[in-house]
Amino acid sequence: MTKFFLKTIFLTGLLFPLTGMTQENTVKADVGISIQKNQGIWTGQQVTVNLDLKTSGISFSDSHFDLPEVPGAFLIRTDTTTIKSTENIGGETWQVIRYPLALYPEKAGQLEIPPIAVRFSASAGIGENERAFEFQTKVLQLTVKSPPGVQPGDLVITTTSFELDHDWQPVSGTAFTGDALTLTVTRRAKNISAMLLPPLPVYRAKGLATYPQAPQINDKTNRGDLTGERIDSIIWVIEKPGTYDIPGIRFQWWDPDKQKLKQQIIPGRRLDILPSPRDSGAADSGDQPELPGQGYWWPLVAIFTAFVAVFLWFRFGSMRPGKTPEQTVDTEKSTFATLRKACKRNQPVQTHSAMHAWLASYSRALTLSEFARACDDLQLTTELQYLQEALVSSPGTWSGAELLGALQRIRHKLNGQKIVQSKVHLAPLNP
Repeated sequence: MTKFFLKTIFLTGLLFPLTGMTQENTVKADVGISIQKNQGIWTGQQVTVNLDLKTSGISFSDSHFDLPEVPGAFLIRTDTTTIKSTENIGGETWQVIRYPLALYPEKAGQLEIPPIAVRFSASAGIGENERAFEFQTKVLQLTVKSPPGVQPGDLVITTTSFELDHDWQPVSGTAFTGDALTLTVTRRAKNISAMLLPPLPVYRAKGLATYPQAPQINDKTNRGDLTGERIDSIIWVIEKPGTYDIPGIRFQWWDPDKQKLKQQIIPGRRLDILPSPRDSGAADSGDQPELPGQGYWWPLVAIFTAFVAVFLWFRFGSMRPGKTPEQTVDTEKSTFATLRKACKRNQPVQTHSAMHAWLASYSRALTLSEFARACDDLQLTTELQYLQEALVSSPGTWSGAELLGALQRIRHKLNGQKIVQSKVHLAPLNP
């Protein structure tokens, strides 16, 4: 019995100190924010901001933080990895989880990162209840400099490695109305997120239908080193013959290691566009070589032709210059037959080209947008939009049945209104 009481007292003496130690060892927590460098921060440069979650306990859970908007900069998380470490605070070992964030200043001057709201739970030990914490980091300020030589308002990125590739398709050759021209630009930069690489400037001109494509954005991280890659494409579909000068594009970046502003230029492109062979009809007789003595007889031929023209005018009335009404009808029929065939075969490129040839039979090569406005037909406008999209996206899924139906209906109206005559434009179908 004595042994039983002694044993009970001994065990109780062991348990009470342990319980008291647990109560005194209440879990504590804190947060911290810092940057890895505060000297020589440039616009467009990635600055690593460290967000530290700290606890005197042994475990974290339910970690969450909301990144604020930073005026004049982007603050994003480019990597999901964390860094675990310990820190001695007041002679006590604390657990630390570090979240690296990426800050990209857009302009020079004083930059201020607002407080970041943080919440997490921590436990003092295995089997102990978790305690929830909520904090706000302190305001963080830093100074940003503009690279020498950068003009106000110019976009610039700061990186030690920048690669630029571009591709024009087709590379060269004669271009006609209905053809498409594509520029593809690929950029890769170290320590820059691809979403921060600026979009391409888009050149627009009357007679060129312009279709900027959605960019391909890829960020690759290798042991903490970030490489951003952005691929942009612009497609121009030629609607009218003429000369177009697509200007070059200049890219510039600042190399902080070499302290040098660098640039690379994509050369522009000059387009001399000819009417489509389907638009021109027969070969131009003006290209034939001059016969001997032809220059001498030319004035007499011109005078004779003038007399014949006057005679025909008074005898038969005014006629369409260059083509008789019968020839015009024949041209309209043949070009629409080609257009019908392209629609039935679901060929968007051939359909687009055939439409220009068919419209040219009305004396003037209209653009598709001008044709749609003149017709004032909702279905035609919708189907032409689908055709334009098919030219630059997914031609294999395009169907020309609905467009052909709309064109046949409108063509019937045109013929009913006797539009095939010597006019320089299409009259509105719904006046």
